[in-house]
Amino acid sequence: MELTKNITLGVYMPGNTVIHRLDPRTKLVSACLLIVLLLIIKSYQAYALFFIFMAAIILISQIPIGYALRGLKPMLPVLVLMWFFQLFLYSNPNANTLFSWWIFTATDAGVHMGNLISMRVLFLFVVTTTLTLTTTMVDLTDGMDSLLKPLGRIGLPSHELVMTMVIALRFVLILAEELDKIVKAQMARGVAFDQGNFIQKTRKLFPVFLPLFINAFKRAEELIVAMEARSYAGSKGRTKMKTLHMSRVDFFATGFILIFTALVVLFILHFPTMIR
Repeated sequence: MELTKNITLGVYMPGNTVIHRLDPRTKLVSACLLIVLLLIIKSYQAYALFFIFMAAIILISQIPIGYALRGLKPMLPVLVLMWFFQLFLYSNPNANTLFSWWIFTATDAGVHMGNLISMRVLFLFVVTTTLTLTTTMVDLTDGMDSLLKPLGRIGLPSHELVMTMVIALRFVLILAEELDKIVKAQMARGVAFDQGNFIQKTRKLFPVFLPLFINAFKRAEELIVAMEARSYAGSKGRTKMKTLHMSRVDFFATGFILIFTALVVLFILHFPTMIR
């Protein structure tokens, strides 16, 4: 059982493509714009345009599509559950009933809303995964720190906030590796996680998550001690080994993202919604 092979969020794939060489601030701002677009898109036509754009970005980044989508595998049961919830629970007075059973009623509006939520979550995952696959943690930290630095003037600890976010993202892969080791150790002792009913399978997970949480707290304590031993005091008196500079390619990429955003907005205005 390999749990870490399906985790791509937070993993960096080295490369020398145009996307890899972009300034991290450019990629962060572009990712934020794309996420905002995902929150307002409500038509299949706009999602088709978004799909073409993200496919082009992945191809330019030379990231294997299978690897980029591998992280979706653990999310599929949750997506299916979300789709069924929207199918039966979303209500619209103008919706047409597809079928009804007991207290559950499925409508065409529920189908469209389920599709909308599922596509939104899928594309959100693709955007964030593409960002981390083409940007190192150090660059992400420097980029977010530079973008949030003006907020420090109003008392917001931007550097500490960025550091917390990056550590949390990094711990996703670390905890996944720990979980994989614990599960293999339990299986070597004869624990069959794939046998029994739902309650029995759930009980078998308690001996797995308990040491996982203990190891997580232990790693957090070791990290605190290591940072204190290196006299870490936040952003006070810190300098950058690498200074970020915007190039012509970054300005071109920013302009391209703005054009794409405007094009998607036009699609939204022309095809406002598929939900009746």
